[in-house]
Amino acid sequence: MKIITILSIVAAIFISSCSGSESEKKISLKTGKYGYVISDSTGKSLIEGEMQINTITKQKDVGTENDYIVGGSYTITKNNADTTYMGFSTMNGGEMTGYYNEERKFININTNPKIADANVFLNAFLKKGNLEGGWHYSTFRGTHNEGGLFKAERIKK
Repeated sequence: MKIITILSIVAAIFISSCSGSESEKKISLKTGKYGYVISDSTGKSLIEGEMQINTITKQKDVGTENDYIVGGSYTITKNNADTTYMGFSTMNGGEMTGYYNEERKFININTNPKIADANVFLNAFLKKGNLEGGWHYSTFRGTHNEGGLFKAERIKK
């Protein structure tokens, strides 16, 4: 009888210790559709549209327990014909990729991951399910003095 009790206790400890190590923790950033606005530093709207976050995948590297790779797409539904905004040349909608850190609640999105030059990057913090931050236009020659505000609200089904 003592052997059965001891084996039961050992089995219970083994099962509970294994189940916790494999389970993914829930993260705050959610997949789904977000309505976004990119504006200049005064708040004047430059681009509006929808972004779809399709995938949030945990990074497997050591030391990245809070880091995720984000993938999805975006569309432009309205743009201000402001010709001084140089980012228009590469922001045509399509694929987007990025990184999300759960601990900091911070996301960085590349709006044109297929090219290395002339990209608009979105940097935002997750606040109450929405994204708030800024953007900058970057080229091989460096970041331009072009940037402003970024906001995306999760569209509820």
